[in-house]
Amino acid sequence: MAKVTKNEIAIRPVGTIYEEDDAVVLRLEMPGVGKDGIDINIEGDALTIGGHREEPQTGTYLVRERRSSDYRATYALDERVNRDKVDAKMEQGILTVKLQLKDEVKPRKIKVKTT
Repeated sequence: MAKVTKNEIAIRPVGTIYEEDDAVVLRLEMPGVGKDGIDINIEGDALTIGGHREEPQTGTYLVRERRSSDYRATYALDERVNRDKVDAKMEQGILTVKLQLKDEVKPRKIKVKTT
């Protein structure tokens, strides 16, 4: 997990969580974080997402509104989530984590046969 240093604040990423037929999807805003700066862990019933954004510390600042910072959030997982089937991708500052549902809880279509 990315660690917070003395003058940095851990920020909870802003995002959306929604459910599809076969998965729960988290879309979190984490601007300035590259894919190598993200740490995703599942421990028991908890999904923890962390990330680090490094802001260069060069020159003499006249105004400094951006700083290096850490993102961190923990979400509770219910028993429907398959903890072995998790996909994550980072595109344009948006982290998308897709948690597949267990097969037995996915909706099923029943075909009607003709005789």
